[in-house]
Amino acid sequence: MAGENQVVPEPKKLKRPVEEVRAELLADKDVKEQAQLLKVDVETYVEKILDYALNPEKPPQLVITPDEELKARDPNIPTVEELQTHLQKIVDGEIMISRAQQRDGFNAEDADARYKAALASDAVQKGAPEARKGLSPTAVQVDPKKTPSDKK
Repeated sequence: MAGENQVVPEPKKLKRPVEEVRAELLADKDVKEQAQLLKVDVETYVEKILDYALNPEKPPQLVITPDEELKARDPNIPTVEELQTHLQKIVDGEIMISRAQQRDGFNAEDADARYKAALASDAVQKGAPEARKGLSPTAVQVDPKKTPSDKK
């Protein structure tokens, strides 16, 4: 039968002694930086590199599959671009994932009109942004010690 006499190739071994490669990796600044980014001990990271170098047949812990290959397996699997678009719609409020995200009808363009409508007044209020835009300080300041009857 076919396949019975197949010879399994011997895994590739390092061309240099393991101790020499280990010392070189431990001294490499890029390896140290990668270990720091991964938040693992440098020695542990180097051992993981050596383990994969000595056992190339070992499957990686993370496999990245291109979008085209995933779509060929299952057309319902979203691509990276589709995921980005979906997440952006959530951020923009187009897709609501919770009632707390419901739009309240307010926007930045009519903030001043809403503010004045809420106060039922067109008067510039003390501390309002308009009060700081070149208007004289006396135009908006009110002396809390004076009552309306004191103005005579």
